[in-house]
Amino acid sequence: MERAFNTFIARQAILDINLKTIGYELLFRDSLENVFKESSPEKATSKVILQNHILGNLTDVCFGKLAFINFDEFTLLQNSPLLFNPKDIVVEILETINISDELIFNVSQLHKKGYRVALDDYDFSSKWDSLFPYISIIKIDIEEVSYDQIKELKKRLHSTESQIKIIAERIETNEQFQQLKKIDIDYYQGYFFHKPEIKSGTCVSPLKINLIQLFLEAYKPNLDFDQLTQIISRDVTLVSGILKLVNSAAECGNIEITSIKQAITYLGTNKIKQYVAIISMSTLSSESSPELFIESLVRAKMMELIAEEKPLSHLKDKAFLTGILSNLDAILNIPMKDIVKDFIFSQEIKFALTNEQGELSELLALAKYYEAPNSQKGRSFIATDKISEATLLNCYYEALKWGVSIV
Repeated sequence: MERAFNTFIARQAILDINLKTIGYELLFRDSLENVFKESSPEKATSKVILQNHILGNLTDVCFGKLAFINFDEFTLLQNSPLLFNPKDIVVEILETINISDELIFNVSQLHKKGYRVALDDYDFSSKWDSLFPYISIIKIDIEEVSYDQIKELKKRLHSTESQIKIIAERIETNEQFQQLKKIDIDYYQGYFFHKPEIKSGTCVSPLKINLIQLFLEAYKPNLDFDQLTQIISRDVTLVSGILKLVNSAAECGNIEITSIKQAITYLGTNKIKQYVAIISMSTLSSESSPELFIESLVRAKMMELIAEEKPLSHLKDKAFLTGILSNLDAILNIPMKDIVKDFIFSQEIKFALTNEQGELSELLALAKYYEAPNSQKGRSFIATDKISEATLLNCYYEALKWGVSIV
């Protein structure tokens, strides 16, 4: 049982053509130091299944969206997908399986029971034809398959009025995304949607300047409620957001709000700082992938939770702000070094945001490590033994659950 708590699941978003997240592929990791360590797919899948039942349901991990989970031949023959609610998952069939009559029958029964089945890394081999009647989704690695092949497949599916959808994997650039959009590929997955290309010389709109001013004002050492009220009053979206937050906070009491300043004062210093950050970042990110905002929220909360631990408690006041700002370069499409130079924040926060040295920078790297497996900086932080992996895992899942309540 203890061993299960030393494993965790990372996620990668799957989005539709309008950049709306439809689900997450769950990526198994054996520990913070050993990424995707298991040599056999059935062991990795079994641990994902075990972890789902030990650590909570998939709603928390996937924000109520679909969970795309890999199943190999062994787990399909064992009917392992039946452990999950068919409304919660997509059964991804690994490309390494051997097609047999028993496997075809099991997949047909999953389809009959309402499970969505996807072919992972589809290679256009005729061996998959027997499974097509039960398939809802085809996943294609664009690094392994040509654009013309993808285009021809889309054309063939359309001509036969097939309901099968296509997911294009490993989208790394905007050029790739735009090219696939032209042929109406249904869904997209890749690093690009978590960290789009950043261009120098981009101008920030007046609305976004107002939001950044609000952000800066809220995080001054001495909060000026009059100035904060003035900035919020310029934008009806911000006013509406603040009032909704007050209504939510006061749902158990009888509070009558008569002014914006009263609403802000009622929330209090700590809550207004976090809620201003959330509202501002939500609006600032409205023209980018929603995943950037969600990722910022989860990262910020995770950093705050980690910083509640004794060895790092001196970072608590700076942790949430650093995390939620950490994607601002991708959201505004401006290099981070150009953004932070005008901030009144501490040098430690600026250093963390620009990937320089310091404990706060290490804390940010640790939170990012849960999103991408190639962070040497995250591993080095663990090596210092400042905080246990079990605590980190708990912080990660608590941050995910908190994110569900906010989005």
